[in-house]
Amino acid sequence: EDFQKLLQATYRPTWTRDRRKHNPEQPNVPQGYRVVEAWHNENSKQWRQYSIKRESLKKSAPGEALFSEYTNVKSALAWSQLTSAGRERVQLAPAANEWYLFHGCSPEAARNIVRTGFKMSFAGRNTGTLYGRGTYLAESITKSDEYSKPNGAGCYAVLLCRALGGVVRYTDEVTPDPEELVCSCIEGPYDCILGDREKCRNTFREFVFFDTEHLYPEYVLHYTREYPAPPPPPPSAPAP
Repeated sequence: EDFQKLLQATYRPTWTRDRRKHNPEQPNVPQGYRVVEAWHNENSKQWRQYSIKRESLKKSAPGEALFSEYTNVKSALAWSQLTSAGRERVQLAPAANEWYLFHGCSPEAARNIVRTGFKMSFAGRNTGTLYGRGTYLAESITKSDEYSKPNGAGCYAVLLCRALGGVVRYTDEVTPDPEELVCSCIEGPYDCILGDREKCRNTFREFVFFDTEHLYPEYVLHYTREYPAPPPPPPSAPAP
């Protein structure tokens, strides 16, 4: 129930050209999403690496002159508010800019990611490279759904990930310089990119990461897309 509410809370009836690019047979924005199943990933190796990085960023990031806390990430706010009393309360680390974000993919890719982690060598292959080759996540299910692929049963997959933003490189440029942005993270003082297309294009904000230890795929969600029912066929013409 909480997962269903999360998808509803982060839904936005907006699209980018990536929806048509990755879904040419059905480019329309769904009117909603229905969670079919969800499960918790318990990969101790990934969690240990992520936790070490989180503790490191909690100590180092706030001391950086360029550090700012981003407490308005929609998916993180929604998940914290929706967490039911029966589930352990979500604890995020604002000092590390820790958030919950979505990553859309195929069910097969989701299985591989929870088993072995994100592969930066594959980064940008399916999502484009507007902000450089990295792993792209979003705060809206509608944006992440643009990159999701169905299995044989017609179910799509999205990962709900813990993510460490650390020192964030914010950009609202319409035409950003991807090489400069990537360099500012890989060789410079930043840990991730926040591309604000919501501000400059009225679409979505995207978050781009370049280090697997900054991401932990905590939940796997399988869901279906919901579209309006087609109108009934017109009545048959009366016989002459």
